[in-house]
Amino acid sequence: MKKLNPEKLREVVLESLARDLDNCNLSGAAIMIAQGGKLLLNERIGYKDYPKGQLLSGGELFRLASMTKPITGAAFLKARELGYFEMEDKVSEYFPEIAEMRVGGLEEGRVVPLGKPKRDILMYHLLSHQSGFMAASPVCSAEEDMIPLSAYETNETLVDYCLKNTRLTFEPAEAVGYCTTIPFDVVAVIIERKSGKRYGEFLRDELFAPLGIKDITFNPTEEQWSRTVTMCDRAYGGGIVGIDMGRHIFEQYPLTLHAAGCGLLGSAEDYFRFAEMLRRGGELDGARVLSEDSVRLLRTPLVSPGIMPGGHRWSLGCRVTTGHPTLPDGCFGWSGAYGTHFWIDRENDITALLMRNMRWHDTHGAGSIGVRLEKEVMSCLE
Repeated sequence: MKKLNPEKLREVVLESLARDLDNCNLSGAAIMIAQGGKLLLNERIGYKDYPKGQLLSGGELFRLASMTKPITGAAFLKARELGYFEMEDKVSEYFPEIAEMRVGGLEEGRVVPLGKPKRDILMYHLLSHQSGFMAASPVCSAEEDMIPLSAYETNETLVDYCLKNTRLTFEPAEAVGYCTTIPFDVVAVIIERKSGKRYGEFLRDELFAPLGIKDITFNPTEEQWSRTVTMCDRAYGGGIVGIDMGRHIFEQYPLTLHAAGCGLLGSAEDYFRFAEMLRRGGELDGARVLSEDSVRLLRTPLVSPGIMPGGHRWSLGCRVTTGHPTLPDGCFGWSGAYGTHFWIDRENDITALLMRNMRWHDTHGAGSIGVRLEKEVMSCLE
């Protein structure tokens, strides 16, 4: 294991973020980096509320978007430990309707069924983007545009609508297609049925409360809304503008929908506790919330290299590096559409977290800022 140089780390990372702030590539950011559990960098730069000139000072909440997915991966494994399901269970055991779904295609801009899939969708396919169920594609885009607003009321109503009214976008386990939330919501609904709790309550009781996490939620209190970072975006021609998201966490999804792939709001401090629990194999400060075997599954690629040949492969809601250009093999974590990003480097015992909230400018897949941060952290190893 190599050691991070704390002074170099601070200089390199903060100078880069300061330039991004000056160049209007971000409105503000929280950065936390630790090695071996020792926090080496814990800084806030820029604005909580850019239009009002209110600076970040700590404790603010960010819209996590797809950084919700690793939390749902952990919830999946906790539910497995509780006996709710197994990795290779057929999803049709819990939703018989999925066995009636067909693979779809486009003909003259219209989605048509092409045939019955050759294999069953298994539980682990849902969170590793292998199910074909509402997976990114022209077919998915066409059908997503047709989902009525009323279907987004709860996880149950959204899943029910999509099971009955959409087609699979590819043969299960023969490709990958990134899924915003709906396959993750299938898992959430099973957990709700088995536990008798709303999905957010399950997360609170089984993951967050034991870890002392109070600021990751689907349903913010008034006090938490007051600490929420204002969404911003880069203005046409330069500059930064505030975006009024209203009382929504992800786009216009209602708060009654506990969107398991994108719907959480959370602080850097609490997400860092979640990430540190994963680095430590499922335990933090004497509280064990996952077995070491479960965390091992979370950092194990579940997509064959023939389907995803390099860079990274999906596990349960996480990317796992495999031949990555910067990070060692076996790093795991993910990012969010509004610019959040984290990874855990087991080889060098590093936990790194970046929080920012820009609507679409340079944010997807960590954006250039997240990719650069990975390089900067690695450059500070000696």
